Amino acid sequence: MLIDVYDFDGTIYDGDSTVDFIKWCARRHPAMLRHAPAILLAAIRVAVKNIDLTRFKSILFSLMARDFSLEDEAAAFWASMNTRKNLGPWFFDTPRDVPIVIASASPEFELKHAAKILGVDTLIGTRCNAATGELTGKNCKGAEKIERIREVFGEFEVRAMYTDDAKADAPLLAIAREKYIVTDGRVRKIN
Repeated sequence: MLIDVYDFDGTIYDGDSTVDFIKWCARRHPAMLRHAPAILLAAIRVAVKNIDLTRFKSILFSLMARDFSLEDEAAAFWASMNTRKNLGPWFFDTPRDVPIVIASASPEFELKHAAKILGVDTLIGTRCNAATGELTGKNCKGAEKIERIREVFGEFEVRAMYTDDAKADAPLLAIAREKYIVTDGRVRKIN
């Protein structure tokens, strides 16, 4: 199957939607700040390579899920016009003659609302149980994106890959016929 693949954060979305989502939740639920020491400790453990990013995200979202519904907050986050304004207008003008896949390290519970707004049927993100905040798979980054796309489509070919980070998305860029880098909403074809 021939598909077009888009990274999300920094590509379709101007910025990091998960960071913005966490800030959104902290503003709406200030009690969340009581978890700051545990989150900081987990961040330090990632920095010294004591835990990986998957474990860090699991800790973070689990703490958040104790205080409020991640699902409800994600819906409210994407209902906000301040959030929606970060969606790149260029995306709506790209061809849609083959299936479009968003492949992102952001959690699926958050991005499913964005995918609906964008009219994209196939979303592949980091799997996370929104009720508990526990990640139920690997962080969806790099080669993991290819594995997850293969789970959905079986064998596939990438016609075009759009990303803001050629290093992080090198595995997908390597198999794409057309390669695009998105910087500040500007799309540039690369070799």
